[in-house]
Amino acid sequence: MNRGDVKKLATELAEVIEQLIEMQAELHGIVCEKLEAMRRADTGAMLAASHREGEMTSQAVALDGRRRKIVTELCRAVGLPAAEGAGGVTLRALAGRLEPASRHRLLELAGRLREIMLKLAEANRVVELVCREMLVHFKTLFSAMVQKDETTPTYSSQGEVGPVAGARVLDAMG
Repeated sequence: MNRGDVKKLATELAEVIEQLIEMQAELHGIVCEKLEAMRRADTGAMLAASHREGEMTSQAVALDGRRRKIVTELCRAVGLPAAEGAGGVTLRALAGRLEPASRHRLLELAGRLREIMLKLAEANRVVELVCREMLVHFKTLFSAMVQKDETTPTYSSQGEVGPVAGARVLDAMG
């Protein structure tokens, strides 16, 4: 391939990375909306945000596939082995084979992408922590609701300990 083809591929890669930055920023916003819905205990908003998050994630995965294809072509064009999977070529190594303007642009975009992905990862970590706490809370709540009457004594009007007076929540529900 000639320099023009390499430059064209580098430009195409930069455009895809810019789109990934925009998607990751939008995903971050959606995750923040989901966290706010969790804070308000708004299950409808949580479900809506989760649905949008899933759709956006699918689009990001498809775009990342396009990025990988361009990287493979660019590696071939500059004489780097295009390793697939986790052991693939780094953007820094690839950029090192490009002209200075393309190298600078790609490395700057990679830094921005990394930054927004770290913000998104932190927001997702908070969502995970909230979900874990909610599960612990629900487990405690459900455990209390299904205890046998003999294990939860109450005080009578005379101050004596006796069996539960009245129906349990789950018993009352059916």
